[in-house]
Amino acid sequence: MKADPRNHRARWGALAVLLLLSACASSPPDRSGGNTARNDASDVDELAASALALWGTNASANGSQALQQIRKAAKAAPERRDIQWLHLRLCSEVPGCEPQPIETELRKLDPANGSVWLGPLARVRQQGDTRAEEQVLEAMSRATNFNVYWTTLIARLGPPLSHMPVANTIAQPVPTPLTNAVNSAVRWLSALSVSAFKPVSAACDQQQVREPERRVRCEKIAQALQRSDTVLAEGLGLGIAQRLAVPESATALQISEKIDTLRYQNQESGAVIAAQVEKEKFTQELLELNRKLGREQDVARAILRWAGKPLAP
Repeated sequence: MKADPRNHRARWGALAVLLLLSACASSPPDRSGGNTARNDASDVDELAASALALWGTNASANGSQALQQIRKAAKAAPERRDIQWLHLRLCSEVPGCEPQPIETELRKLDPANGSVWLGPLARVRQQGDTRAEEQVLEAMSRATNFNVYWTTLIARLGPPLSHMPVANTIAQPVPTPLTNAVNSAVRWLSALSVSAFKPVSAACDQQQVREPERRVRCEKIAQALQRSDTVLAEGLGLGIAQRLAVPESATALQISEKIDTLRYQNQESGAVIAAQVEKEKFTQELLELNRKLGREQDVARAILRWAGKPLAP
């Protein structure tokens, strides 16, 4: 049975309305300064996309080239937190690069973001410096969130990646360069983010939180993680909170429900995306959602609403 094209038009129309409402609610006024500013931003995005692709396809062979590209991007746009974060993460992954100056700059740009302390935490844990570790965790406990500028990076780096052959290595019956590029960006940025968050997970594991002061700090860190812009960070925060909760208590049950809901929203929105026939058209709309919404979780919920699916299992 063939799908009725009128249904497709109605569904795309619904998503267009959703995008418009999202823009009204979430987007700041345009202060881009005209075509020159847009062209400058495009150049920066090209450099950053090239850096990510170089690292993502062969980190050991292309690490130095990736750093060269992201350094150019960061120099051209020193005020962009998303670019500074990507610079920091690539530097942290490439041997010989010193991340401390980049951490300092990002801390100035986004002082409430606990992600700027992930690198210092990893280093003091590697050194076995318990006192310094507690100091870093104390700083992290005062954070508002642990953002990694996920939706911004996906929205800005997806289009330039679509013009790079390296991001389109998966053969498709019908060419889908933009979809392939976004998938590659998600995969590479996920790898960088997972690596970054490992130290905080270890610092707040079941054994570590038995110590009272560490427990208090980890409780605050867990709350900040849950206010972050990725499923990864929120899930990590919920996991730490679950360790801290009294088993079978009302709090523990509430946390379990939140974990189930987050997992459901992530999996179901992914299934909706995978099921699309007009992949390139949907990816364009998906990029618009990422441009307008601040969190990966918000994008997932928007997709579920568009698909007419419930927001909870």
